[in-house]
Amino acid sequence: MYLHILHSFTDRGILVASSGQLATAAGVNPAILRKDLSHVGAQGVRGVGYDVGRLTARLAMVLHTDSVHTVALAGAGHLGRALLAHTGHGRGFRVAAMFDADPDLIDTTIEPGGPAIAPLSAIADVCAGHGAGAIDVGVIATDDSDAQTACDAFVEAGVRQLLNITPRTLNTESDVVVRQVDLALELQVLAFNASRPRVTTASAGQSAGA
Repeated sequence: MYLHILHSFTDRGILVASSGQLATAAGVNPAILRKDLSHVGAQGVRGVGYDVGRLTARLAMVLHTDSVHTVALAGAGHLGRALLAHTGHGRGFRVAAMFDADPDLIDTTIEPGGPAIAPLSAIADVCAGHGAGAIDVGVIATDDSDAQTACDAFVEAGVRQLLNITPRTLNTESDVVVRQVDLALELQVLAFNASRPRVTTASAGQSAGA
């Protein structure tokens, strides 16, 4: 999150940022932010703040985003394409392989110079090094019915870092790290939070009337 905020500051032309500015953008206490950054050896100048460029470089090095990591994307639909569009711009990722179950998409490309879409059945073979080279992260953006199959194929190929953006809960080996991002669930959480003030207000009004 801190690195993302620093990139946004750079885009806005901000060269120096105080701990207060960074903390506000991150939604944390300034003391917590200073403590977090001290763990990676980043120190601001009292009364001045942090050099945005230097801090960005420091965090990028610590988080290993200063090198390019290869990604294999299972699911070339709207959600997968949206994810593909946001992996560039210096974020340290390159989509090296793409897969889909739609026969009409096989052997087509999403963007010039990008990988040709292969069938889902080719995940294990391609990601095992027979086409895309070593894959650091596998992304699952398939239909729900294909999610576990794609997961099993990635694991078979030796991919141990998976991002699952389907609502399907995946069963994996103990050494496989799965990050679950359920967009519908996130919307439900926000909808619940948005409804709470209205419920409180309504309850207060009923109490006052009583």
